[in-house]
Amino acid sequence: MKIQDLEDIDLEDIDREDLRNFYLSFQESLLYTDHKYLTLLKEHLSCDVRYLIKYEGSNITLAMPYAVKDSEFGKIYNSLPYFGSNGGVIGSGASKELKLELVNKFFSLAEEDSALSAVLITNPLSEDDEFFMKNIECSYTDERIGQITSLPNVFDEDLLLSKFSNPRPRNIRKALKENVSVLKQNIEGIDFLYQTHFENMSSIGGTPKKHSFFKNIPKYFQDSEWNIYTAIHNSKPIAALLVFYFNQTVEYFTPATLSEYRNYQPMSLIIFEAMKDAIKRGQKNWNWGGTWLSQTGVYDFKKKWGAIDYPYHYFIKVYDDDLGKYSKKTLNDHFYGFYTIPYEKLG
Repeated sequence: MKIQDLEDIDLEDIDREDLRNFYLSFQESLLYTDHKYLTLLKEHLSCDVRYLIKYEGSNITLAMPYAVKDSEFGKIYNSLPYFGSNGGVIGSGASKELKLELVNKFFSLAEEDSALSAVLITNPLSEDDEFFMKNIECSYTDERIGQITSLPNVFDEDLLLSKFSNPRPRNIRKALKENVSVLKQNIEGIDFLYQTHFENMSSIGGTPKKHSFFKNIPKYFQDSEWNIYTAIHNSKPIAALLVFYFNQTVEYFTPATLSEYRNYQPMSLIIFEAMKDAIKRGQKNWNWGGTWLSQTGVYDFKKKWGAIDYPYHYFIKVYDDDLGKYSKKTLNDHFYGFYTIPYEKLG
C-alpha cells in the first residue's frame, strides 16, 4: 500500500485555516499539532516545522507534523519536540496501515536527510499505539502513561468533586480554609509563573522551560486560548498554573508553587477552579500529560483527580551510532527541546 497525493509542506506555506478545521474535526486532536503552537516552537527552538499531508482533491485526509533541528553535529527529526509534545498521524477514515505508511515516510525522510535520529511520539487519544508497537522497527522505544480526566458534561461542583479521590477534596477545603483565592490571568501572570517554575525545576535538577517561551505565548495565542491561574494568599501570589485550550481538551501545561506554601494546597484549588471554568467552556478532557513509569508519586497525584490511563510510546530510530558518544549536556546544548536518544544509552 502506498500513499498517493502526499505532500511535504513547510509550516509557512500551509493553508492554516484548512489545517485547523481539519484538526478540529477530530476529538483526539491535541494542541501540539496546531499551527499556532508549532509556530511558537519554530521560533523558540530555532527549528524547521513541516507537515506531511495527504489530500483527496483539495481536502486534507491525513496529516502529521514534524520538526527538524540542524546543528554542527547534524540533524534531529521529532514528531514532535519540546517536553514530550505529542505528534503522530490524524486521519479521516484512515486505516492503521495507511497511518503507518505516513509514519514510515517520516522516518524515510529523516534517513534520506542523513539525520542522526528520528523520534515519533504518539497521541495518547489515538488508537494506533499498540499497532505501531507491533509494526514499527526502531532502535529503542520509550513508554509514557498519558493521564486524562474526563470532565462532566454539565456544570455541577458536587458532580466534579465526586470524580476525585481523597485527599483531593480535602486538599481543596484546606486551601479555602487558609483563605487562598484564585485569580485568572493572561500575560500579567507570566513572570511569577516563570520564576516559580524555574525555582521548582532547579531545586530537583530538572530542565526548566525558558522565559522566552512564556513571553511569546501572547504573540501567537489569543487570550481565550490560554490562561494562567494564580493562587493568592494575603495579596501575595503563591502558586500558578498555565493551561491551553484546544479542541475539546485542556492542557495542564506548567504548574508552579512556592515551596514554603505547598502545605496550603494552593495547586489543588487552582486545578479545581480551572476545571470548573473548562466545563463552562464545554471542554471534555483535562490532559495531565505524560508520566514516566518511574514517577509513581506524580502518577498517584494525577490519578486521584479521576485521571484514566492512556499509555503511549516514543519510537526512536538512530541512524548514526556516534550520537550515543555525546554527553547529555552536549545534546541539550545543540538540540535543546528535541528528543535525541534515551540518555541511559549514552556513553
